[in-house]
Amino acid sequence: MRKWIVLVVMLLATPVAAADFFVAPEGDDTADGTRQTPFATLTRARDAVRARKAAGPLTEPVRVIVQDGQYTLNQPLVLEPVDSGTADAPIVYQAAQGARPVFSGGRTIGGWQPGENGIWATHLPEVAAGDWYFEQLFVDGVRATRAREPNQFYFYIQDVREESLDDQGGRRPQRARQTLRMRPDDFAVLADLDEAALRDVNLVVYHNWDNTRRFPDRLDPQQQAIITSGQGMKPWNPWRRNSHYRLENFLEALNEPGEWFLGRDGTLYYHPLPGQDMTRAHVVAPVSDRFIAIKGDAASGNFVEHITIQGLVFQHAQWLTPPEGFEPAQAAAPIEAVVMADGARHITLSDCEIGHVGTYAVWFRKGCFDCTLQNSLIHDFGAGGVRIGETGIAANQAERTARITVDNNIIRHGGYIFPCAVGVWIGQSSDNRVSHNDIADLFYTGISVGWRWGYAESLAKRNTIEFNRVRHIGKGLLSDMGGIYTLGPSQGTVVRNNVFHDIYAYSYGGWGLYTDEGSTGILFENNLVYRVKTGGFHQHYGRENIIRNNILAFSELYQVQATRVEDHLSFTFENNIVYYDQGVLLRGPWDRLQHESGKNCYWHAGDQPVEFLGNTLEQWQQAGHEAGSIVADPKLADPHNDDFQLAPDSPAIGLGFRPFDPSRAGVRGEAWRKKADAGRFPSLEIAPEPPPLSIHADFEFDTVGQPPSGVQLRVEDRSDLIVVTDQTASSGAHSVKVTDASDLQHAYNPHFYFSGIDYRAGRVQNQFDLRVEPAAIVHFQWRDWSSQPYITGPDFQIRDGRLVLDGKARMELPVGRWTRFEIVATLDENAPTSWALRVTPAGQPSQEFTDLPSVPLNRVTWVGFMSLATEETIFYLDNFSLTVTQ
Repeated sequence: MRKWIVLVVMLLATPVAAADFFVAPEGDDTADGTRQTPFATLTRARDAVRARKAAGPLTEPVRVIVQDGQYTLNQPLVLEPVDSGTADAPIVYQAAQGARPVFSGGRTIGGWQPGENGIWATHLPEVAAGDWYFEQLFVDGVRATRAREPNQFYFYIQDVREESLDDQGGRRPQRARQTLRMRPDDFAVLADLDEAALRDVNLVVYHNWDNTRRFPDRLDPQQQAIITSGQGMKPWNPWRRNSHYRLENFLEALNEPGEWFLGRDGTLYYHPLPGQDMTRAHVVAPVSDRFIAIKGDAASGNFVEHITIQGLVFQHAQWLTPPEGFEPAQAAAPIEAVVMADGARHITLSDCEIGHVGTYAVWFRKGCFDCTLQNSLIHDFGAGGVRIGETGIAANQAERTARITVDNNIIRHGGYIFPCAVGVWIGQSSDNRVSHNDIADLFYTGISVGWRWGYAESLAKRNTIEFNRVRHIGKGLLSDMGGIYTLGPSQGTVVRNNVFHDIYAYSYGGWGLYTDEGSTGILFENNLVYRVKTGGFHQHYGRENIIRNNILAFSELYQVQATRVEDHLSFTFENNIVYYDQGVLLRGPWDRLQHESGKNCYWHAGDQPVEFLGNTLEQWQQAGHEAGSIVADPKLADPHNDDFQLAPDSPAIGLGFRPFDPSRAGVRGEAWRKKADAGRFPSLEIAPEPPPLSIHADFEFDTVGQPPSGVQLRVEDRSDLIVVTDQTASSGAHSVKVTDASDLQHAYNPHFYFSGIDYRAGRVQNQFDLRVEPAAIVHFQWRDWSSQPYITGPDFQIRDGRLVLDGKARMELPVGRWTRFEIVATLDENAPTSWALRVTPAGQPSQEFTDLPSVPLNRVTWVGFMSLATEETIFYLDNFSLTVTQ
């Protein structure tokens, strides 16, 4: 018996020669995997490799050769430590020579029949039985649009109120109910839906850098509102009045070519594009949600390693909205990928294609080292392209991802479900290289590096971002984004030789180079940035970053921007060329900011003077800025046609600027560059201004003891307060209580105001109820903040129990009782604003004031109340409304 054991051990330890295994569409998993009798699936081939390894250590590479054709991927290829190769004998899953095998996680749909209004339909029994459902559809290789309203641009929130559903306190309730008031015409698109149809509607709200997806709980016809519930809104980025949103997935919205809708009864509807023949169309709906899962355990040292996947195409993967929806998360951080890697070392994906998916494409997540994604096409993804590392710092260093290479890939057409996602994202991860990629057609940031808001510990060090081309991002949907976006301490990180262009935000923040909170120790060098909305470079706040030898051109609003003043060197800005033909040069407190700036070349191509916060260059230099800088034409070859090469006699070169070749950015190789350049991107369409906002705030849905929703407030957190109260109300049960204090720094605090307003013409009506207590001093005002300094409009004070207009006491007001105020004003851009006031104390006749002098205001963006007392006093507000009619 012992002899047999020894013999078995010897056999197992004997090295064996590797062999090729074959996979083909017509293969059979019961076959032996030879060229003549191939397997049918990658999983079966993987098992054959496991068996070969079990026979003894490998002495040469093992190849799984995949023949050309179409494959159905019913389950992901799962690779575990047992599936590893070695440096000398790697495992390779590769396409046969000249082949391009396609693995689809979807199902082809046929049986289409024509119906009314040009809409075709087919029946899917599995959906009717509740066994299948999908939220993406691909027709003739193109992602179809889920039926939605509006078809172009957005609806705008009329008002939003939040009610906490838990009593845990804190800045953000774990559970809350939101009431989203709609404009009447917008509410009408949902008003006739039955309860079952309403349950499937997706409410998609876009707010700054985030998006939220929710299902409605119910409709409130009286308020013309959607009621929905989930987590409480982020106080730092909530839904607001005039936040834009869409409504998706209801049959009544199926009214445009290219749209589709799936009913729970199994009926799939599609409105064909012009010229599309549904008897021949190739229609695919996803079933699977993942293609490859690499499952190592870095904590225990059990890695999946030395595996290459080469030349394979993976298409059609699902994402289903969970019942709780998708709560806002920067960069769509909770969303996984169709290729997930944990505990992976020396894994390579090369010459692959991943497309038509609902999530991210590839994520090297936990404990991944020395892995590579190269020469691959990633396209049509619901979230972002590639992720590296995690959002948190793993306690076990073996689980901290590092040294990942993303090189020479095309990553384009994404963010269709999660527009907040990123082309290439690096979290808490170091020593990675992102190079020679072409990243395009996204709604948010192209490349994001770092995941720490502030100066605490961060692992995002020594990352290299070079020779990438990032273009056509933002597209006017989200805000606060950039070509490259950095966060937190990142010492040793280099961003060089990249090209960023055509970056356009919805409102603020379409920047090229964007160093956000705490960005530290980053070198930005030899980058070209052009045609952006808000600035070629912006630093929110950070430390000791270097921005040198870059060309920043053609920003629409500002050219370079800085926001926060700190007590350390924020950045060095030197040897740059800033070239522009509109907007202003500097935005922010550059006169107070600790920075070093010099040897730059500035030029306004529109024959306008170059000004530094209203100063000439000479004046600015006398104040200690821009040593050695010049205002001169840098002699760019043809910048209006995207040629930014410098003439040999450019004055910028004389300052020390080192010319670089922007054409080196992007993918390498003639065929690969042709593929990148063949990409077609939708023309930028700028959404029109939101319709005039109407505000009706009675505070009945707000929580007592909490600040009122829908207002911006300023308190000094001493004994001053602005909260909702049930102590008194003009009508209903709630009002807003404003408590002043004696020890405040600013006399105008506390104060609050209604924003999101932009009235430019028409008849404005503003009504509200006030109750003042003894010694209260209330200052009410309209403002236009679109100009600096702001312009004031209708204005009055209540002081010593009297109404003060134009510096004169006009009438006595009852203390401790409610008084109604009604203001009417006419806005006309060609004439001063005329206005009138009616005041009605409770139980008393009204007094009207029509002799009020006109004011220079012809636009309203702000309506607010300030408490000017210098002792503890109280006043109350209720039933505030503000409307405009043309």
